[in-house]
Amino acid sequence: MTKLVGPQGLRGVDITTSRGVRKYNQNKKGMVEVSNSKDAKALKAEGFFEASLMGTTNDSSLGFVCVECGFGSWFRKCSRCGHENGTPARDGE
Repeated sequence: MTKLVGPQGLRGVDITTSRGVRKYNQNKKGMVEVSNSKDAKALKAEGFFEASLMGTTNDSSLGFVCVECGFGSWFRKCSRCGHENGTPARDGE
């Protein structure tokens, strides 16, 4: 199942299929849950995007980088090697 987020202000959408119309509405968290991959592809073409449930993802400009092993983390103490980093946290600038 894929969780998608729609454009702002959109509460639901209808997808026309070969068998009729399939209706998708947002849940309480503002996401549309799609189990059909063809419907997910059609929704993405209309401006929907996959929900990121883990916060900021794939941004190496935030947090700490361990000076010993190079592992990126949100915490000063490296969870991979245990080294205590003295470098200041990166704030994305």
